Amino acid sequence: MDTFDVTQRRQRTGTAQPINVLIVDDDAGICNSISEILSSTGLTPTTATGGLAAINCLEKQHYELVLLDLNMPDIDGVEVMNHVNNNKIETNVIIVSGELEINKAIHVMKNGAKDFIRKPYSPDELLFSIKNVLEKRALEIENREMIEKIKESEALHKFIVHHSPDLLYMLDKDGYFSFVNKNLIKNLGYSQNEVIGKHYRNFIYAEDLDRADHFINTSILPKTMKNVELRLQCKDDKAIIHVEVRSVQVEMNLAGNYRLGRRKNTGNRGESEHFIGTYGVVRDITEKKRSEEIIRFQHNHDLLTGLPNRNLFNDRISALLSHAKRENKKLAVLYIDINRFKLINDSYGHMVGDKVLQSVASRLKNCTQKGDTLARIGGDEFILLIPAVDSEADVKAIANKIIHETSHPFNHDNHKIHVTLSIGVAIYPQHGDTTEQLIKNADIAVCNSKSTSKSNISIYHDGLQNSQSNKVFTENLIRSAINDDQVVIHYQPQIDLDSGRLHAVEALVRINSPEHGLVPPGTFIEIAEESNLINELGDSILGNIFQEAKSWAARGINIPICINISAVQLAMDGFADYLISKIKDYNLPLDIFEIEITENVLIQNMEMTLANILKLTGQGIDIAIDDFGTGYSSLSYLDQLPLHTLKLDKSFIKKISKPSDDNTIIPAMLTLSKGLKMNFIIEGVEHESQHDYLKLLGSCISQGYYYSKPITGPQLINFIEGYDRRRFSQ
Repeated sequence: MDTFDVTQRRQRTGTAQPINVLIVDDDAGICNSISEILSSTGLTPTTATGGLAAINCLEKQHYELVLLDLNMPDIDGVEVMNHVNNNKIETNVIIVSGELEINKAIHVMKNGAKDFIRKPYSPDELLFSIKNVLEKRALEIENREMIEKIKESEALHKFIVHHSPDLLYMLDKDGYFSFVNKNLIKNLGYSQNEVIGKHYRNFIYAEDLDRADHFINTSILPKTMKNVELRLQCKDDKAIIHVEVRSVQVEMNLAGNYRLGRRKNTGNRGESEHFIGTYGVVRDITEKKRSEEIIRFQHNHDLLTGLPNRNLFNDRISALLSHAKRENKKLAVLYIDINRFKLINDSYGHMVGDKVLQSVASRLKNCTQKGDTLARIGGDEFILLIPAVDSEADVKAIANKIIHETSHPFNHDNHKIHVTLSIGVAIYPQHGDTTEQLIKNADIAVCNSKSTSKSNISIYHDGLQNSQSNKVFTENLIRSAINDDQVVIHYQPQIDLDSGRLHAVEALVRINSPEHGLVPPGTFIEIAEESNLINELGDSILGNIFQEAKSWAARGINIPICINISAVQLAMDGFADYLISKIKDYNLPLDIFEIEITENVLIQNMEMTLANILKLTGQGIDIAIDDFGTGYSSLSYLDQLPLHTLKLDKSFIKKISKPSDDNTIIPAMLTLSKGLKMNFIIEGVEHESQHDYLKLLGSCISQGYYYSKPITGPQLINFIEGYDRRRFSQ
């Protein structure tokens, strides 16, 4: 934004106060970023992190402009907007949000927001919107000040009418224009002389004539204005504008004075000798309508390719499936996947990958006909819906056409990029009679095509097995567990065999599914890591553990807790800070927690993993190597890293059947851990003979079903309160 332009407007309006801008977002980083941009333009920004903070700021200070996010956790943008309107706070609001919910976005536009900018956006886009709003604000200020100078003179009235941002008009009792202000020229392209004496129907868009007639000719308009949205035909026949028309009827009494409203509603306008016509205000809402259309488009379309997205596709297939059922016709779903698209992204970069996706989408559209729906539903996944197909052979012919159309290479900087597709086909009714069944079976077919390599096209049949179905099921299981509070924590005690005391407990996650009961972590952790759900799942797990630990502390129970951490999380930048902060949020001491990692973690993203380990141990959180003896890490790590505990994999204790068994690995590992001054834990102890064997070795900690199976938090409290250390120390 040009600082000079803003300063000039302020000088002309005679006000020396700075232009204050309130930036509202639940992300402090975004607030600060926008603040820096606005400060450089001469504006005076203030940041508010969240809706509640924004309301507090608005009540304390006047802001000429508010940049408002919609989706905030405490009080969202809609509530802030309602507060502004309900309290008649004079400000201008620009929505700056990544919100995808169309109704919420349209709601705030209808309730006074001046503009809507969708994240992500460029600084130029933001500054352009701010400039427009501030210029309109400056013009409004100029208008107000000029009105104050002119006061109630005849010149003032003419000025207001002809310089109003709206179109003002009068119709006589037969619907002919008797007055229009000069804004008509700017809005519609007509001069006043071309309108005066003409009937209003000459300027209404043909499809809106009935609505306009009903609104203008009704004989029961109340005194207060009513409004209707119409489209007006510009002088240029190709152009139309969207307007909001507010209208009220006008009468003249016997004294010659004008009054609003009808003295008597008789049902026939001509029966009232006092009725002289209709006064109205027409406001141009074309930009508002365009913004609403953009929001609707973004809600229903993929922004990269312009194709329908999953939302619009689901609407289309539901409608077409109902029609196919009524008409007893077939319908085909083609699930289209770009083979090895990740390789294109990795080799040429995401910008080239996006261009390839756009080119593939264009070629796929060339293979469609009127009535077909082609949608992009994922990164490299498309779905084609074909209504009223005659046979399986016809569908296969279309699929072959698609394969041929996309077989020609794409050119990029003198490089030829070859793309191949896999297509899975499901046909209604033989392959499913619901939307979910058809999409699922087409997905199964495309997975079969990719895995067998026999053909690029696979038509579903009952014998196909979906290699991805278990993954999809598990992903849904994880999402349901997170959203429906089905993540539960069980605890397994660890026993110090020298003293018999309870050394610690290991926290073990489960999903308590209503359909499948307790689901163990081996079923879902790896898929959570692959599908980027591990952060949400991990946050839920830690929250449950820390909440229970806090409740135990309130009862005077402060037992150390061992927590398994995913290799993916430990390799993330900032994970240590996140974990430390979360523990402190629950007012728990850091040194009661021990993080368990597998030795394979130590050879994955070593630099970031090591940085997180060092930060955690520096704050008093211990690190344990879990499942030791099954990975590939060097023993040198044990001496170089700040490790506290060595947990031997349970496969080693399984070989022990009696106390006198000869085993060289376990004693050697015990000696190693003593030399490194580390705790040594044997997990998987299930029988008394294994317990007795470990007792003979001495100086180790034992864990397994022999002592206790994994139990819930309340069950652990009972275990602790009834625990007798002499039972396992003798």
